[in-house]
Amino acid sequence: MAYISKRLAKSVKFGATPAFSLPPSSLDDPVAFARHSLHFHPDPTQMDLLQRNPRRLILNCSRQWGKSTITSLKAVHHALTNPASLTLILSPTARQSAEFLRKASSFLSQLRIPTRGDGHNDISLLLPNQSRIVGLPGVDTTIRGFSSVSLLLIDEAARVPDELYFAVRPMLAASNGHLWLISTPAGRRGFFYQTWTSSDSAWTRISVPATECPRISPHFLEEERGAMTARFFRQEYHCEFLDSDDAVFSSHLLHQALAPITPLFQPGPPALVYLPIRGLPSPPTPPHFFIGLDLGQKHDYTAIAILERAHVVDGPRDPATYAFPIKTVYSIRYLERLPLNTLYPDIVSHVCRLTRHPSLGKRKTLIVDATGVGQPVVDLLRQAEPAANLIPVVLTGGGHPSIDGSTHRIPRHELLTHLEIAFQTQRLQISSQLPDATTLIHELENLRRKVKDTGDETIAPWRHSTHDDYVFAAALANWRASTS
Repeated sequence: MAYISKRLAKSVKFGATPAFSLPPSSLDDPVAFARHSLHFHPDPTQMDLLQRNPRRLILNCSRQWGKSTITSLKAVHHALTNPASLTLILSPTARQSAEFLRKASSFLSQLRIPTRGDGHNDISLLLPNQSRIVGLPGVDTTIRGFSSVSLLLIDEAARVPDELYFAVRPMLAASNGHLWLISTPAGRRGFFYQTWTSSDSAWTRISVPATECPRISPHFLEEERGAMTARFFRQEYHCEFLDSDDAVFSSHLLHQALAPITPLFQPGPPALVYLPIRGLPSPPTPPHFFIGLDLGQKHDYTAIAILERAHVVDGPRDPATYAFPIKTVYSIRYLERLPLNTLYPDIVSHVCRLTRHPSLGKRKTLIVDATGVGQPVVDLLRQAEPAANLIPVVLTGGGHPSIDGSTHRIPRHELLTHLEIAFQTQRLQISSQLPDATTLIHELENLRRKVKDTGDETIAPWRHSTHDDYVFAAALANWRASTS
């Protein structure tokens, strides 16, 4: 049917007369709008995406699938059908944001809709209906100050820093706007990967590998397969989230360590189930709990990890010796982060209360990171007399482990190596029922090996903004449990 939408005709003029006319189409049908107004014929996946129009979308797609084109079309359709709305496109660089707006501008030119800059932002389009499309580079100083964002598109989201993502999310609060994350994977790290793997049902998740893109031929894919490493090809064209070459911990081993163990301080069956064998003996010793405490305050969380070391019967009685085989099991059964800016005396009181909980029994060791400001907190802990053996640990940049009085000095890389071995040997388990179990897993996945200019190897999060508090709380507990 040939008509100009009355809603659109009233809102798309800078002056007193309409600036354009539309070919037969319906703005209420984004697929028909793409075909008839823009002469763009979406493939089946693109059609499904436009028709569903999810409020929260994460699109994990192959290179050259056409994500910039389809999201530019989405931005244009949204701006035309929502007068006076604000659409933001956030990309890792200004060049990428400008390229996105060039595609959006091209679509608007096809519709003969006049546009101009909004007068405030270098990369922007102002439509006659007062809707704006603004492109932003991934720089923290340029993204603040926007509010009531109707549509937020994050292009190449896997390469946008986490801190920028969390800085722009509040811009959707007043408008209850739409948020789309679009990217090819870039390893098992960052908010894109965490959102993709989360259990949050609010997100619509769509994956489009190159094999499902009709514009990418099998012959081209075979050429690409031969031109790059298998890992890079699987990431770029098969949309797989893979460990980086410099990753410290294998994601496969980390997820394999998750086990249905009952968390501490919660009702339920015991964490360790003994084999139902007649005459089964009691464990040779009761469980020992190791409480790792990584201190923080303003910028880093104070993190607590409690690891249980227990002895369990691992099979039937030996026919020759009549002895039951005993296995030692290591399980992380408690994780907690205290709020930022928690005062040190309050941290001490909370930790002491934990050590006195009856679920922990009598065999308890508290291992505290005493690096830097940690030593005064250790002094406060001693005065508070926790119901656990207190071991301060100072983390060093290198050298060899040593003991100075009651304080252990341990290189950071050695502490993490103990944890790495625990996962590689499948000795350490993590309760999958802990609310923060996935947070610990993500922190471990984010650790990278880095080589300094001096040739020395260090281990650190892949970005300075990434937390590692749970990692070191768990590492402290594991170190003592495996060496004592």
